[in-house]
Amino acid sequence: MSSSAPSGLRIAVVGPISGGSWSIAAASTRAFRRLGHHTTFINNNHFAPVLAQARALPAQARSQREVEIYMQAAAQTKERLHHLKPQWALYLAQAPVLSANDLAPLRDRGAPAVFWFVEDFRVFTYWKRAAPRFDHVWTIQREPFLQLLGQAGVASTQYVPLACEPLKRRLPVTPDADALTFVGTGYPNRVELLAHLAVPGLKVHGPLFSRDPRLAAHVAHDGVLPHNALAGVFARGGINLNLSSTIDPTKFHERKDFVNPRTFEICGAGGFQLAEALVPLEEFFEPQVEVATFQSVEEARDKIAFYRNHHTQKQAMQAKGRARAWAHHSYEARLQAALESLWARDGDRIAKAKEPEVAGGPRGAAGGGKAQPARGHARNMER
Repeated sequence: MSSSAPSGLRIAVVGPISGGSWSIAAASTRAFRRLGHHTTFINNNHFAPVLAQARALPAQARSQREVEIYMQAAAQTKERLHHLKPQWALYLAQAPVLSANDLAPLRDRGAPAVFWFVEDFRVFTYWKRAAPRFDHVWTIQREPFLQLLGQAGVASTQYVPLACEPLKRRLPVTPDADALTFVGTGYPNRVELLAHLAVPGLKVHGPLFSRDPRLAAHVAHDGVLPHNALAGVFARGGINLNLSSTIDPTKFHERKDFVNPRTFEICGAGGFQLAEALVPLEEFFEPQVEVATFQSVEEARDKIAFYRNHHTQKQAMQAKGRARAWAHHSYEARLQAALESLWARDGDRIAKAKEPEVAGGPRGAAGGGKAQPARGHARNMER
């Protein structure tokens, strides 16, 4: 068997019903296809409208209805896997897996199941029951989470941070060099920081901010911004804020141990990024060279004023951040590296799970059609 993962593997990517990890599942599917793998996206998003309706019910009825919906999604996913017969499957956080039996179509054939937990393990603790069901767990956090997973019975873990889809086409957007933009959910620390920032031109896209009278006039979009609209917002040429998040008001100044997706998405879209220093991005981008950072509201105001008046310096940093994202932090690069490690650990099982192709070619698109190999190679809180 080759020491490196071959192309043309048959992969299933299982997405959640809704939430931030849905867009990661979709992006991962596209990346695997560009890498030359026959990849099916098992898209559970069609359950989202009925789930939203259920969440408007009284507590007891809501709980019962939510369980029913997740059971339906898990059953349909299991049926798809039974017919698709992938060589391995990648499940994103919040994917409908209610028990180990939901992985039977993979286990029966010896095909590995991988769980990519793209959440903060301290906030979303369902990993304790979900992670041990899988053969491999990918995380966006290192220690102590990796050790905790081992203690929970997970034999194989790997640190796999998030990434971006490089935007290599020109967007039909009108540049707004003076725009100051934030996209995300109104966690308490974000509301307080943006309210105290009080900078003209601030535009906020995301849920919960309109509840605060100090920010209501700055809300450009009250709700979760569709993922396919993000790149256009980030690429408009203004200043994009990247803020940490916490639901605990006593931990406003606690440095995170993972990098949120905005860190990569802003640069991947070619936008200029001004990030709170609590976001530990030094591993991925060089501060003050590829992205700007700040440690206080006062420093944020100073840097916003500086870059609004020094477009040459801003554009130079913007270009360097984009180059770094495209070269090192694309989903293709991230998932190729993760797949190589997976192959080194479990390549024998993946190879043995290969079956002769059925008439009509490999299975592919979300609706069950053919996947065309590329030429060349959660909760509902948006981070």
